[in-house]
Amino acid sequence: MTVYVDKKLYQDLIDFAPRYYGRFKGAISYVVEEALREFLYPRLSTQAHPNPRPTVRQVYEKVVEKLKEIEQFVFKPKETTEKKLEFAIAEVRGSDPRTVAKWKGLFEKYGLIKFVGGFAPNRRVELL
Repeated sequence: MTVYVDKKLYQDLIDFAPRYYGRFKGAISYVVEEALREFLYPRLSTQAHPNPRPTVRQVYEKVVEKLKEIEQFVFKPKETTEKKLEFAIAEVRGSDPRTVAKWKGLFEKYGLIKFVGGFAPNRRVELL
Protein backbone atom coordinates (compact mmCIF):
# COMPACT_ATOMS: atom_id res chain seq x y z
CA MET A 1 0.00 0.00 0.00
CA THR A 2 1.32 3.43 -0.88
CA VAL A 3 0.05 6.44 1.04
CA TYR A 4 1.20 10.04 0.77
CA VAL A 5 1.21 12.07 3.99
CA ASP A 6 2.59 15.36 5.19
CA LYS A 7 6.37 15.29 5.86
CA LYS A 8 5.96 16.47 9.45
CA LEU A 9 3.31 13.82 10.15
CA TYR A 10 5.53 11.15 8.60
CA GLN A 11 8.51 12.23 10.70
CA ASP A 12 6.35 12.21 13.84
CA LEU A 13 5.29 8.66 12.97
CA ILE A 14 8.89 7.53 12.42
CA ASP A 15 9.93 9.08 15.75
CA PHE A 16 6.92 7.83 17.71
CA ALA A 17 6.65 4.18 16.64
CA PRO A 18 9.96 2.96 18.15
CA ARG A 19 9.31 4.85 21.39
CA TYR A 20 5.85 3.34 21.77
CA TYR A 21 6.37 -0.23 20.53
CA GLY A 22 10.13 -0.56 20.80
CA ARG A 23 12.74 -0.90 18.09
CA PHE A 24 11.68 -3.88 16.04
CA LYS A 25 10.62 -4.51 12.48
CA GLY A 26 6.95 -3.69 12.05
CA ALA A 27 6.57 -1.05 14.76
CA ILE A 28 5.50 1.58 12.23
CA SER A 29 2.94 -0.81 10.75
CA TYR A 30 1.45 -1.41 14.19
CA VAL A 31 1.05 2.33 14.82
CA VAL A 32 -0.55 2.90 11.41
CA GLU A 33 -2.84 -0.10 11.81
CA GLU A 34 -3.95 1.05 15.27
CA ALA A 35 -4.61 4.59 14.00
CA LEU A 36 -6.65 3.31 11.07
CA ARG A 37 -8.64 0.98 13.30
CA GLU A 38 -9.32 3.81 15.77
CA PHE A 39 -10.54 6.06 12.94
CA LEU A 40 -12.43 3.62 10.72
CA TYR A 41 -14.30 1.19 12.95
CA PRO A 42 -16.51 3.71 14.75
CA ARG A 43 -17.45 5.24 11.40
CA LEU A 44 -18.30 1.97 9.63
CA SER A 45 -21.58 1.41 11.44
CA THR A 46 -24.38 2.43 9.11
CA GLN A 47 -27.39 2.64 11.36
CA ALA A 48 -30.34 4.59 10.05
CA HIS A 49 -31.45 7.21 12.56
CA PRO A 50 -34.94 8.68 12.69
CA ASN A 51 -35.31 12.37 12.02
CA PRO A 52 -35.04 14.32 15.28
CA ARG A 53 -37.99 16.12 16.76
CA PRO A 54 -37.85 19.86 16.08
CA THR A 55 -37.14 20.61 19.74
CA VAL A 56 -34.15 18.26 19.74
CA ARG A 57 -32.82 19.85 16.54
CA GLN A 58 -33.20 23.34 18.05
CA VAL A 59 -31.34 22.40 21.23
CA TYR A 60 -28.63 20.71 19.14
CA GLU A 61 -28.17 23.87 17.05
CA LYS A 62 -27.87 25.98 20.24
CA VAL A 63 -25.31 23.53 21.64
CA VAL A 64 -23.31 23.71 18.39
CA GLU A 65 -23.38 27.52 18.59
CA LYS A 66 -22.09 27.31 22.16
CA LEU A 67 -19.32 24.92 21.04
CA LYS A 68 -18.33 27.36 18.30
CA GLU A 69 -18.10 30.07 20.97
CA ILE A 70 -16.10 27.84 23.35
CA GLU A 71 -13.63 26.68 20.71
CA GLN A 72 -13.59 30.08 18.99
CA PHE A 73 -14.55 28.64 15.59
CA VAL A 74 -16.37 30.50 12.85
CA PHE A 75 -17.81 27.27 11.44
CA LYS A 76 -19.30 24.23 13.13
CA PRO A 77 -16.48 22.00 14.42
CA LYS A 78 -16.34 18.51 12.94
CA GLU A 79 -15.31 16.94 16.26
CA THR A 80 -15.02 17.97 19.88
CA THR A 81 -14.39 16.33 23.23
CA GLU A 82 -17.12 14.87 25.39
CA LYS A 83 -16.22 17.30 28.19
CA LYS A 84 -16.73 20.32 25.91
CA LEU A 85 -20.01 18.87 24.64
CA GLU A 86 -21.21 18.38 28.22
CA PHE A 87 -20.18 21.92 29.11
CA ALA A 88 -22.06 23.32 26.10
CA ILE A 89 -25.19 21.31 26.97
CA ALA A 90 -24.95 22.54 30.57
CA GLU A 91 -24.73 26.13 29.38
CA VAL A 92 -27.73 25.76 27.07
CA ARG A 93 -30.07 23.45 29.03
CA GLY A 94 -28.82 23.31 32.61
CA SER A 95 -26.02 21.67 34.52
CA ASP A 96 -27.89 18.82 36.22
CA PRO A 97 -26.01 15.60 35.28
CA ARG A 98 -29.30 13.90 34.38
CA THR A 99 -30.16 16.72 31.96
CA VAL A 100 -26.74 16.57 30.33
CA ALA A 101 -26.96 12.76 30.02
CA LYS A 102 -30.48 13.03 28.58
CA TRP A 103 -29.45 15.42 25.83
CA LYS A 104 -26.31 13.45 24.95
CA GLY A 105 -28.51 10.36 24.67
CA LEU A 106 -31.05 12.14 22.47
CA PHE A 107 -28.36 13.58 20.22
CA GLU A 108 -26.84 10.12 19.80
CA LYS A 109 -30.23 8.44 19.30
CA TYR A 110 -31.15 10.81 16.48
CA GLY A 111 -27.74 10.60 14.82
CA LEU A 112 -26.69 14.16 15.55
CA ILE A 113 -23.51 13.05 17.32
CA LYS A 114 -21.35 9.94 17.27
CA PHE A 115 -18.73 8.86 19.79
CA VAL A 116 -15.69 8.02 17.68
CA GLY A 117 -12.84 7.24 20.01
CA GLY A 118 -11.46 7.16 23.49
CA PHE A 119 -13.13 6.41 26.80
CA ALA A 120 -15.58 8.45 28.85
CA PRO A 121 -15.23 11.26 29.84
CA ASN A 122 -12.44 11.96 27.33
CA ARG A 123 -14.12 10.50 24.25
CA ARG A 124 -14.06 12.26 20.91
CA VAL A 125 -17.49 13.26 19.64
CA GLU A 126 -18.21 13.71 15.94
CA LEU A 127 -20.83 16.38 15.28
CA LEU A 128 -22.98 15.25 12.37
